[in-house]
Amino acid sequence: MVAVADCGGFHRAAAVLHMTQSAVSQHVRRIEAVVGGAVVERSGRGVAFTELGHRVLGHARTILAAHDAALTDLGAAEERVLLIGATEHGADVMLPALTAALGRRLPDWRLRFRLDRNVLLADAIEHGQLDLAVMLDGSGLDPAHASGMLALKWVSGRSFAIPGDGPLPVVMFSEPCTLREPTFATLERLEADYRIAVESADLSGLFAAVRSGLGVALLPMIGRLPDGLCLAEGLPPASRASVFVRGRTGIDAAILNTVEHTVRDVLAGQA
Repeated sequence: MVAVADCGGFHRAAAVLHMTQSAVSQHVRRIEAVVGGAVVERSGRGVAFTELGHRVLGHARTILAAHDAALTDLGAAEERVLLIGATEHGADVMLPALTAALGRRLPDWRLRFRLDRNVLLADAIEHGQLDLAVMLDGSGLDPAHASGMLALKWVSGRSFAIPGDGPLPVVMFSEPCTLREPTFATLERLEADYRIAVESADLSGLFAAVRSGLGVALLPMIGRLPDGLCLAEGLPPASRASVFVRGRTGIDAAILNTVEHTVRDVLAGQA
């Protein structure tokens, strides 16, 4: 009942509870059989609680709070897991510091991370398969509402030299990726002749291509560059990428705020 209320429907509740949607529906039907009436009804694409449902929901929250308080008092509280999504390139530059900082600020939670593409993380948040996601917008839009900004820098292998005649070879992530558009936009501003030399679906492949001298790549970078990479000479600085924290429907606002403030602090500390 509480998961359906907090997540806004059976489908999202099922994802958060790691159950099938039919199992969640069956549990609610059992509650309805006990209380003698409907507790939820369809409302557009979601659900709405009936008057009886709101009464049941209030008791359900009280029961769960008493249950959790008892376990905590007896030292038998179950480990709580916070599932956080992040993009590969975002994780590479900030995940170590973020993990350490969140460990200090959320000591009662075990952190688990899922690394994926932005579009897949957004879909997982929408369906309640992740609690939170640290998203990267390579276009740098809406900086006022972002948790922070990351500088986009041109990187290359140490032996790479910009060709004197011929197009600039560029290494980039394959679609979908929010770094493609700013890469193209920056090259157009430079009025540079370029060609896509390598497209990679993952960060390790992209790094390998750049280290091998196959081209330059525009990447978010803070701190020390990965081994074998250096800032590409002869290319002007690019724009910055926005970093956002997104939470699933029903996420505890205090947890969301803690993660967002931690991301802000980590980015500010490594700027």
